[in-house]
Amino acid sequence: MKNTVMTRLFGGGASSLSSIRGIGAGSEPFCAAERRTVKSGFTLAEVLITLGIIGVVAAMTLPSIIQKKHKKDMEVAFTKAYGALETAVYSLSPDTYASYAGDVAGQSTVFFDDLMKKYKILKTGRWEQFYAKNNKIKIKTYTLNEGSQNACVGLPKVIMTDGSAIQAIHNCFAQWIVIDTNGPKKGPNAYGHDIFNFTLSDKGRIIPVGSPKYGHWEMRGNNTYCSKNSTNKQNGASCAYFAVSNTCPDDETKTYWECLP
Repeated sequence: MKNTVMTRLFGGGASSLSSIRGIGAGSEPFCAAERRTVKSGFTLAEVLITLGIIGVVAAMTLPSIIQKKHKKDMEVAFTKAYGALETAVYSLSPDTYASYAGDVAGQSTVFFDDLMKKYKILKTGRWEQFYAKNNKIKIKTYTLNEGSQNACVGLPKVIMTDGSAIQAIHNCFAQWIVIDTNGPKKGPNAYGHDIFNFTLSDKGRIIPVGSPKYGHWEMRGNNTYCSKNSTNKQNGASCAYFAVSNTCPDDETKTYWECLP
């Protein structure tokens, strides 16, 4: 009886059973297909070669990516800080502009005091506290070489809550404003990168230093103070004009931030 049932279930005798055992694996049992599966993978040599190629590509492209990011960060910081300066200055009373610009050197801090009321201040001190190391001023030129501060302008001495810094002083027959767009801690603390100079006209106009028509006579339209070819230790002190107009000082076909060293 059992043999009859088995024969009916499988359609035959031993030959039918052997055909079931061989499903998907020829004449061998079904589980043999799993035993013969080969899992492929990478050899150690292949992995090392691939990692080496990735490393070479990264070494070639990473500096360019970092430089582009630096330039973009500098541009964004400048736009923000210059916008804040315009808002602060132009919110002052127009009646006082002439007196600000005409202050006798060293006798008045009225403009500075009035201007600071328009900012949210985090810390105030002497600029030597923020930019000196081992009693030596540490700032850089436009080409990121060792620089020196302008004696007429000095450096920022007030740090804002957003991290930027500012100074306003009347000296050398002009009302000066200097901003550090991202503050002394971030760096690079370089003229034309994050440090920019401005003057104030008797009409209350902010004049970026380096303007060919206005501003301090010594730096008016003078590429000695903003050029990749200059070796002057104050190179970059008159880059504000080029940054505001977004023009490369050495190549008029490029924007200021594109050609930033």
